[in-house]
Amino acid sequence: MDIHRILAPTDFSDLSKQGLKSALELAQTFGAKLLLIHVVEPPPYPVEGIIPSPLGTTLLDDLERQASHQLAQMLPEVQGSTVDVTRRVVVGIPYRKIVEVAEEEKSDLLVMTTHGRTGLSHLVMGSVAEKIVRTAPCPVLTIRPTTATA
Repeated sequence: MDIHRILAPTDFSDLSKQGLKSALELAQTFGAKLLLIHVVEPPPYPVEGIIPSPLGTTLLDDLERQASHQLAQMLPEVQGSTVDVTRRVVVGIPYRKIVEVAEEEKSDLLVMTTHGRTGLSHLVMGSVAEKIVRTAPCPVLTIRPTTATA
């Protein structure tokens, strides 16, 4: 299996940071490019114009800007590394956008953590990781938390 492009989504949780570190290690091992992605989910209700910003921006613009800043801070250990790392913030439904970007970028591997929910919470909340595994155009490596990190 040739791995040239690895996609690693993050929701900025401590758990997803562990997944990014694993993705970085894999990128170093295979000499692959690494794309870090964060999906900003739009609010489920319209908010345009409700809370105007003094800068004339919308809430969604502010969320994207904040996510871009946070994403830029992810994986500080990349400094001095030979891995080519790109960061991208997109807006939409997380699992759909992650699959869409994997297709666009012709990713060879998708690396992500799963929150490890089971039972009722899994049924109610669903699983972004599970939806991605079912629809991704490439293999998906899911990293499940240990009891110490869950």
